[in-house]
Amino acid sequence: MPVKIRTAPALAQLTPAEKRAAEHLVAGASNAEGAQALGISTTTFTGHIVAIGKKYGITSRSGRPARAHAVLASGQIPPPPAPERIPDFTERDLRLLHSLAENAETHDIAKAAGIAPADARPMIAELVDKAGAANDTHLVGLGHAWGFLGTGTSSGARTRHSLTGQRTETVVPDHRAPVLSPERHHTHTPSAEEPATGLLLQPARATTMELTETAARAADPVQEPALVRVQCCG
Repeated sequence: MPVKIRTAPALAQLTPAEKRAAEHLVAGASNAEGAQALGISTTTFTGHIVAIGKKYGITSRSGRPARAHAVLASGQIPPPPAPERIPDFTERDLRLLHSLAENAETHDIAKAAGIAPADARPMIAELVDKAGAANDTHLVGLGHAWGFLGTGTSSGARTRHSLTGQRTETVVPDHRAPVLSPERHHTHTPSAEEPATGLLLQPARATTMELTETAARAADPVQEPALVRVQCCG
């Protein structure tokens, strides 16, 4: 019988028992609390958490937040329930949140967040308190529920929510916003002396003929100088 080689995504798939344990993990439950909720022994629950970590290459005992982030980012379990009130996290807060979610060891968290290792745990504790989380693992779970963490997000972007808790738009700081070169906006910028013609200028990818046809349809015949100026700039 041929050997079945499992792919990397398949290796990271959780078993039903591991998913049940993970649901309590992301809610901030300890091993004892999770075991009690599931009606299993603490040893069995701990074994599930260890197995989850191995599937994502997280073997550190302090890597519970990273484990929570990995299973939530994979989409295999939903995030925990979160309060409607969303904390007003600063850029520094978001950077630390992402660093906590993506690193298991304190020195790696500090390095990613750009802070001193000695400041990492006190600052994480402040962030936990600000979010109203039970602990740092629960903080990561709430980060996913609020849209601060997940696929396609970064420390500089978050999802803005309405008062009802629904996601409405993604907010990205100005320094991350894409910058378009001038030639991609318009092919011609009228000067202050030119009369208003109501011409519809096309994007730069439009050909000279397209611009000419558009100008001919939109321009007033009396205002011929503006039409000639567009034709010359193709």
